[in-house]
Amino acid sequence: MLNASGGATNTARLTRPLLLRTPAMPSQTSDFRTAISTLAVSAREDGIDPRDIARALLEAALSTGIRRELRSTVSAALEQAKGAPSRELTDLQCRRLRAGQRLTDPQYAGLVLVASTRGSRWIYRSQANGRQRQATIGRYPAISLAEAREKWAVMRSEGLDVKSADTRSTTTLEALADKFITAQQAKGRRSWQRTQKVLAKHLLAHHGGMTLGEVAPEALENCYLHLMDTQPGAAHNIKASISAMFGWAHEQRLLPTGMQAMKLRKAPKAQVKEYYPGPADLRTMLGGLAGMNPADAAIIRFQLLTGTRISEAREAVWSEIDLSERRWTIPAARMKAKRPHTVMLSNQALALLTSQTTREGRIFGHRAHETTIKAWAKRRAELKLPDEYGTHCHRKSLLTWVAEHGGGRDIRDRLSAHSRGTDSDSHYQLSTLNREAGEWWQRWADRIDAIEEDGKVVLFEEVRA
Repeated sequence: MLNASGGATNTARLTRPLLLRTPAMPSQTSDFRTAISTLAVSAREDGIDPRDIARALLEAALSTGIRRELRSTVSAALEQAKGAPSRELTDLQCRRLRAGQRLTDPQYAGLVLVASTRGSRWIYRSQANGRQRQATIGRYPAISLAEAREKWAVMRSEGLDVKSADTRSTTTLEALADKFITAQQAKGRRSWQRTQKVLAKHLLAHHGGMTLGEVAPEALENCYLHLMDTQPGAAHNIKASISAMFGWAHEQRLLPTGMQAMKLRKAPKAQVKEYYPGPADLRTMLGGLAGMNPADAAIIRFQLLTGTRISEAREAVWSEIDLSERRWTIPAARMKAKRPHTVMLSNQALALLTSQTTREGRIFGHRAHETTIKAWAKRRAELKLPDEYGTHCHRKSLLTWVAEHGGGRDIRDRLSAHSRGTDSDSHYQLSTLNREAGEWWQRWADRIDAIEEDGKVVLFEEVRA
């Protein structure tokens, strides 16, 4: 390449402004102009072609992370600076657009084709007073690409009608997530904290400042696609949380005009764990409880005897217990199904309760959920039990054993607090199955005793195996 004076230009010198100086983006317009002027003077002194200066500046601008229409415009300018022909939006691309995707015309800033399950539409976006505004031009293919460009030119020259402005486009993902989590919490969803952590870690940490006007399915999919091979369960949970948030936002009309609930690529669910502890693993576990904190050991044993969830056993309070009636009534607020659940206490469960030193407040003390779970995980590893052996497996063991010994669906639902009917149906099951449920809980507790006696009582299952 020849410089302005006709001499050869050193290739390394051409790229030096970009490679050697990558300053932080100036905060003031005057600073930015000064930086450009300084770079231009320095470049001219070095004999660098002005086209190379423009190319270096445009590449630096792209490296700052600008998105959507602005990025398309700068990219088109960069191609021109490089002498390459500018990309052009075609009718073929428009026809191939799928629901949930969008196309931006690189030569017509702000002209966007958005596709949904109800068809595609042209929209025009612009900035005014620091806020993004949006108006619908019409549907495609009723309005062709050429016609959309003509209408774009008219709207651009006349200015976008303020009444057509869609301020929802400026909502950030962080603000949307806050509204979503608040709504879930208000509904009493038990999973809102887990959803909040998933969104904060995998979405907001990277794209919290991204506005809804800038969101593309690819950016959301990148939050979980890299985990699909190594952690499919985690990938599924991330995708499910993001989809749930956008689905809720669509129902609440919080998404910009033309934007539908995101249709993201599917993430496979984690394989259902079929494992549940048999007599041998249960015997090992029961023998190993002595090596744990007494409160954690008592919580796990109580959960095993009652077939409840570990959180329900851990948070049990004396006001829920009626020793004379042999009942433990868990209030609806602590149940996953938001319905009260009555456990008919076996002799072994009663003995465990009466052996506790407290008679007020929490039965097993104020043990944190993570404390008990981590204590069990550590003890499980010491006992060389399968990693799949979580405390929730005790519920599966109980229900499987009941089914194998003739317990029907109604009694299994009663034992596990699973209800298939209306509130009146649930009340009917509660009142009519208490006696039968109590018998099954007692038989289950007797079986646990037999297992713990380490072979003194031979179990039918072990003989059959």
